[in-house]
Amino acid sequence: MSIGLLGLSPSLQAQEKPLLIEKINPQLYLYTTFNTFGGTKYAANAVYLITKKGIILFDTPWDSTQYQPLLDSIKQKHNLPVIAVYATHWHEDRAGGFAYYNRIGIPTYATKMTNDLLKANHKAQATHLVSTNKTYSVGGQSFVLNFFGAGHSMDNVVVWFPEYKILDGGCFIKSSEAQDLGFTADGDIKSWKPSLARLLAKYPKINMVIPGHDAWKDKGQIKRTEALLTEKQ
Repeated sequence: MSIGLLGLSPSLQAQEKPLLIEKINPQLYLYTTFNTFGGTKYAANAVYLITKKGIILFDTPWDSTQYQPLLDSIKQKHNLPVIAVYATHWHEDRAGGFAYYNRIGIPTYATKMTNDLLKANHKAQATHLVSTNKTYSVGGQSFVLNFFGAGHSMDNVVVWFPEYKILDGGCFIKSSEAQDLGFTADGDIKSWKPSLARLLAKYPKINMVIPGHDAWKDKGQIKRTEALLTEKQ
């Protein structure tokens, strides 16, 4: 899969380490993996949630060499197993690790639309289907997989953590440093802005927004995404 499908801008924070793990709060961590295109390194953000039953990954590492090191790092850091892996859409930086995690017996989860797109593109599918706009409770923690409409891809969902008011936007949300929307042939630019409006109507108060790529610690991601979409109108 070409990097163009991911809609990236060069990361200003690309590190030498292939895997970075940063604490958001006691239950939620962000991990970053990298890939290189045209000699430039790009960062992909994803999160994991610590529950009493184990750890839930939201999206898989973009770098295939980090599928197992991520599990090892989590085990070393938290002494807990990964019990589930969810994908926010079908691209390689989100669901590329499904084949590996399926093979070692970790349950994988995706929407029917994502699984259909994975199948159509001859990629490994999730072992379980999930419903959107429903609250899931696992081991004392809760999360919602929301689908507000097409955008970066036709199937992009976001993950809402209601207790913390944190939004994992995946590639539906651009970084504040993004220069453009990237490659959008797998998505729908005309639908993206109204899809984003539905998200903001649903969640008017968000404490933190995590974009799929690049800088994530500031608060400008949604405004930047809106601005980039407005430029395309």
